[in-house]
Parts: sequence; C-alpha cells; structure tokens
Amino acid sequence: MSIHLVPYPDYCGESGILVMRSLQQDLNKALQQEDWEKVRQLDRICVLLIDRVISANRENKSTLVRALSELKGVYAGLIAQCHQEVTLLHAT
Repeated sequence: MSIHLVPYPDYCGESGILVMRSLQQDLNKALQQEDWEKVRQLDRICVLLIDRVISANRENKSTLVRALSELKGVYAGLIAQCHQEVTLLHAT
C-alpha cells in the first residue's frame, strides 16, 4: 500500500476563481434541490475558502473583486429563496 499526497489547491488568480466557481455551482445545485443541510455545509466551507482566496490574492485586487462579486450573486439568490420560503410558511 502506498500513500499519495493530494496537492494543496492553488488559490492564486484564475485558480482561486475556479475553486470559488466550483463551490458556487455546488451551492446553486443544493439550493435548487432545497438541500438545506448541504447549503449549511457549503456555507461553512465558503467562509474558509474566502479567507484562503483573499490571503492568496492580497496583491491582485481585481481577482478578489471578480471572485467575491460572483459569490455575491449566489448569496443574493440564497437570501431571496429564504424570503420566499418564509413567506410560504407564513401563508399556511
């Protein structure tokens, strides 16, 4: 048996944006499926990922703005969906 190390992800530049986009896709999928446990899990991961992307791109502000702007859209959708769910609960 041999051990294979998994390379540490690169959060610099485009690589960081791609990792953020992958998480965003997973989050959008969980939202569409109304898998709230998965949404909570991905939200916790997102906090850590944002910290790593920020740390890796301190000198590259445009990368940070792009990554965080895209993520902002995902969270705006999440908030809208939560409002909709609450409205439906109060209507019943």
